[in-house]
Amino acid sequence: MISEYWIGLTWLNKVTLYLSMAFITGGAFCYFLFNRFISLKESILQYMRFGASLGLISSIAGFFILVGSFADSGFAGIFNTTYIQILLNTVTGQMLIGRILIFLVLLILLLIKFSQKTTQTSMLERFLFGLFIFALAYGFSQTGHAANLSFFAQILLTIHVILISIWMGALYPLLKATHQLKGLALKDRTHLFGQIAGLIVGLLIVCGASVAVLLLKDIDTLISSPYGNGFMLKIAFVGCILLLAAFNKWFFTPQLHKPQFGRYLGYAIVFEMSIGLMILFTTAYITTVVGIE
Repeated sequence: MISEYWIGLTWLNKVTLYLSMAFITGGAFCYFLFNRFISLKESILQYMRFGASLGLISSIAGFFILVGSFADSGFAGIFNTTYIQILLNTVTGQMLIGRILIFLVLLILLLIKFSQKTTQTSMLERFLFGLFIFALAYGFSQTGHAANLSFFAQILLTIHVILISIWMGALYPLLKATHQLKGLALKDRTHLFGQIAGLIVGLLIVCGASVAVLLLKDIDTLISSPYGNGFMLKIAFVGCILLLAAFNKWFFTPQLHKPQFGRYLGYAIVFEMSIGLMILFTTAYITTVVGIE
């Protein structure tokens, strides 16, 4: 039986992994969204660098948390060499090592980029970044209950992870934009984000609903199981954030040429970020603490 504190640590570790994925993916998206604004792009690079650092630390911690949960002999169990060797010889262990290496390479690339005098990116940089982000997202489909899904379902889940990371991770750069950009410049970029977000939401619903049907199997699992109840709570949070996003798009964005509405949009984004955090906590909870039978 895995001790409760190991389960709790695994839950928090997964939340930090979700956040790091969002910071990097959403940051990369906004790096191109705000391509003309050099100072904002520099802030976004710092944001992505923090995400890569957080991901690297979380991935290393996740490996040793798993070792500790296997050993189940207190904190000292994370250094149990027997279980470290066992884990390294499993698919899960190799996936975790791969995740550590990807975050490390991303961090190095971002440090190099930050040290350069130009904020422009080459085709090679874009390709490598996209490849690493896809690999990180695909890794989430190789652990837990998702590991038993078909390859097609795992690809759907990977797309879902990338899209939700873009959306959640773009909120902080958008908040920064409300502080650094004014008037028509802010309105133009926010309007473009709203158009792209509409497509993202549509794909999110399709991918998320498809994976949910494959996981939950029947309505009884949704209604009567702890996983199903947690999933419904997550859907409630998603509904709230969709309503807020729609309000931002249709009410605040058209009036961003007025100075005070940039500040109002910033408040709404902070609220949206808090709901997004609840979604990540709930997702991590039902995939680690509860699980699906």
